[in-house]
Amino acid sequence: MCCLELLCCCLGPKACGICCPGDNINAKSSITTRFMYIAFLVFVVIVSSILLAPSIGTAVEHSFLCKLNIDLPEATIIPESATLPGGPTFTTTVLPDNVTVYDESAVCRIIFGYTSVYRICMGTASFFFVMMLMMLCVFSSRDPRAYIQNGFWCIKWTIVIAIVIAFFFIPRHGLVFSQVSLVIGMIGAFIFIILQVVFLIDFAHNWAESWLDKQKETENNLWYVALLIPTIIFYLIALVGIILLFVFFVRPGGCGLNIFFLCSIFILSVAVSIIAILPPVQNAQPTSGLLQASIVALYTTYLTYSALSNEPYGEGYDCPLASTSSSNSTVGQVSNAFGKDTNEVVSSVIGILVMLVTVVYACVYLSNNKQLQKLRGNHKDESESALLGGYSSHEAQEIDDKDTDTDVKESKMKVADDETEHVTYSYSFFHFMMVISILFVKIQLTIWYNFFSVLDS
Repeated sequence: MCCLELLCCCLGPKACGICCPGDNINAKSSITTRFMYIAFLVFVVIVSSILLAPSIGTAVEHSFLCKLNIDLPEATIIPESATLPGGPTFTTTVLPDNVTVYDESAVCRIIFGYTSVYRICMGTASFFFVMMLMMLCVFSSRDPRAYIQNGFWCIKWTIVIAIVIAFFFIPRHGLVFSQVSLVIGMIGAFIFIILQVVFLIDFAHNWAESWLDKQKETENNLWYVALLIPTIIFYLIALVGIILLFVFFVRPGGCGLNIFFLCSIFILSVAVSIIAILPPVQNAQPTSGLLQASIVALYTTYLTYSALSNEPYGEGYDCPLASTSSSNSTVGQVSNAFGKDTNEVVSSVIGILVMLVTVVYACVYLSNNKQLQKLRGNHKDESESALLGGYSSHEAQEIDDKDTDTDVKESKMKVADDETEHVTYSYSFFHFMMVISILFVKIQLTIWYNFFSVLDS
């Protein structure tokens, strides 16, 4: 029976569940489906991270993948057999007519992983973008399109892999593909970061609202103290973080842009904290307060650190912690960005793990109908909800209770269809979140750095 269910899940419209020896273990299709799609995201992160390893570039240095994958202007490429100053490492020379040429095999060895991440993420994002368009106005699992959403997993995995492979065979046309995908990635990552901020504010709001309600119910002022403690901790971490950023990313008489950003973050954090406790704000939103402001201050401090730590290397960017590589060494810039230093490796691994947890949580949480309506800022307008296939939170809760009762009666089902009356989350918005999440992963793994504009110049 378990194998039959697995076969229906992989090749048919049935939602996937967990095969267990017991008969009383249930899983809702809306939950298992989202976790299956998140597996796509995890797969993209793992494969992209592996391809960034220097040994991968060395292995494919002389393969046909380099000729397909490296986006250099044709006029600037020289044959592998050409001899240029500098030996077997990455070399460039300027000809009398001011045309810069590159050793193609050396360039491939260095940036193959970088361009591979671009193509893998763009291919996967394209799949989810098509799914987003296909799933508009799906209201229940009785819609034929819901079968595509919840089933046919082997077919969908095959399609994703085929699209990614096809992206690797897109012929190079100068820097067009890389520049276009860079712009798309930055736009998607920017939208994702904005939604992350909205999510954090909403999370802090729900946290404060829940504990304040408990204080009213129990009339115990310890709940106020419980809210105050994390607020103080968040502010202290943010303050210490800003001070450390001043210490490590600012030097006397220089780094003016860094000073501007750090001062701006500090001033804006103070301003937001003051606004959060003003009487007009408190009257309009009683649960608003310093907890939300402290979380936003902490998050913006992290974003500032992420930006400063990924500053370009070379002349004009000689602040502390920057590379001492020669300003005209392009390979130095890229190899340092993907260097083998232990601290850099540990920092990258931690950053990827934190990013992955954030992306997964945001994809599941922000696609929920209730959270989607909060993002719109409108709980009464059902027209937008209908467009994306959502229901009001009140209707969703009533029908969800009904589905829960049905699940109890059908306890021997491995996967219970909890969306026969309505979808519990917006399919379209979920896929939109997956698109911008993958674009965020792409930009994050490639360090927001436009290597191709350096080569083109």
